[in-house]
Amino acid sequence: VQISIVMELEKLQKNASVIEATLEAEGIMPIDELQDLTNMEEKEVLIALDWLREKERVQLLPTGKVVSVMLVF
Repeated sequence: VQISIVMELEKLQKNASVIEATLEAEGIMPIDELQDLTNMEEKEVLIALDWLREKERVQLLPTGKVVSVMLVF
């Protein structure tokens, strides 16, 4: 079980790094566009964004039905 948890954490950190790099290169964007650019499943993007938000690395910007995300420096 511990190996599985470590593997999931490593995957989460890798996904978060990809998201950070994408946002740094592209700027503010809707979550669905971020998902397309990173080639991740929706669940993977949302989990990584939640982790990054808790670490105060991203900010979510809801506007109507669209939620955009931006990197916090």
